[in-house]
Amino acid sequence: MGSDVSAREKWELFLRGDDVGPMVSPLCDNWSLDVPYHWPYEEPEPFKEGHPAHALGEQIAMAGVCGWDPTFLAAIPFTPRDPALRPQVTTGRLDCGGTRAESVVHTPYGDLTSVVEQKVSSHVVKAELACEEDYRRKAWAVRRGMDYDEDGAIAAGQELARAVGDKGVLGTWFGPPAMALNHNEMHYHLADFPDAVLELRAAVRQAQFKQIETLRKAGFDYLFYCVDGTEWVSPSFFAESILPDTLVLFGRWRKLGGFILWHSCGHVARLLERGFYNQCRPEIFETLSEPPVGNLPSLAWAQQRLDQRIATKGNIPLGVLLNGTEEQVREEVRRVREQTRGTRHIVGLSDDVLANTPLANARALVDEARRR
Repeated sequence: MGSDVSAREKWELFLRGDDVGPMVSPLCDNWSLDVPYHWPYEEPEPFKEGHPAHALGEQIAMAGVCGWDPTFLAAIPFTPRDPALRPQVTTGRLDCGGTRAESVVHTPYGDLTSVVEQKVSSHVVKAELACEEDYRRKAWAVRRGMDYDEDGAIAAGQELARAVGDKGVLGTWFGPPAMALNHNEMHYHLADFPDAVLELRAAVRQAQFKQIETLRKAGFDYLFYCVDGTEWVSPSFFAESILPDTLVLFGRWRKLGGFILWHSCGHVARLLERGFYNQCRPEIFETLSEPPVGNLPSLAWAQQRLDQRIATKGNIPLGVLLNGTEEQVREEVRRVREQTRGTRHIVGLSDDVLANTPLANARALVDEARRR
C-alpha cells in the first residue's frame, strides 16, 4: 500500500475487499499512553483540553503517535427541544465519602428518577426504570425526545468529521433498543409487565431510526454496535429481543451508506454457534476472545464458524500490552496472525487501551502487525 493512500482511503479499500496489507487498529477512546499528551501534527489542534470533544482529539493524537489504522469514536447531542425532557442533575457529597448524583426527568405522568452513589465503585441506589409506570413514562419521554435539535446535532458532528478528515473513519456508540431497558432487571420486568417493556423498546427503535439519519448527515461512517455476550443475555433473549431490531437497524444504516463495527468483548461462543452474527453480518466484528477475557476455545475455532465476509478485529490481551515486554507483545501479535492466516483480520486488543500503556509496547504492536 503506497504512502500516498490516506488512512480513510485505506479503510474504504479494506471494506470493499481489496488487499491493503496488514491492518492494525486497537480500540482507543482517549489518550492512554505512559507519556504526556501531545499533538503530533503540523496543523492546529482542533479540540484542546476543556473542549467537549477533547477525547476525540486525544484519539487522533494517539493514532499519529503510534501509527495504527484508527477507527475514531465520538458522540453528538440529540438535545430535546422540550427543556423538561433534559435531565436535571443534582450532586452532593456523602457523609462516608464519595458522591451522590440524582437525575430527574419530568413527565406529565410522574418523574423519572435515578440515583447513583460513587465511592470506590459506582452503585445504583435507584434505577430509572424500576416499575411498570417508569417504563411507560420513559416511552413517552423517548417519543417526545424525537423532536430534538437536529441542525445542532448535525453541525456538531460535522465539526468532528472535519477534525478527523482523512486520518481515519468516525463512528459512534450504538446498541439495540433492548439495551435501553433496566440492564440488571430486564428479564424480571419482561416477565412482570411485558407490554410496558415492549412499548419502550418500540419507542427507542423509532427514535433510533431518526438518529441514524442524523448521524449520517453529520458525517459519521460507522456504528460501534455494542451488544452483551451471554454474561448478560441468553441465546433465546438474543433471538427474540435483539436480533429482529438489529437486522432492521443495520438495513437502514447500510442504505444510508454506513458500515458496522460490532463490539462484544465477553462470552460470545454460544451466540456464535447459533449463527446470530452471520445473520447480521457486520462488516467488522470484535473481539473473538479466549479465556480469561472471553470463552472461545481459540480464535481459529471462532474463525471457522464466522462468515468469512465478516472481518474480525482483536485479540491481543490488554494485560500484555500494559505490563508485558516488547517481545511478549510481538509474540502475541504473531500468535494472532498465525491463527487468522488466510482471513480478513485486523490486529487489535481484547478491549480498550488501558491507561499508562507503554508507548514502546504500542509501537511494537504496530510494527509487528505490519510485517508481511
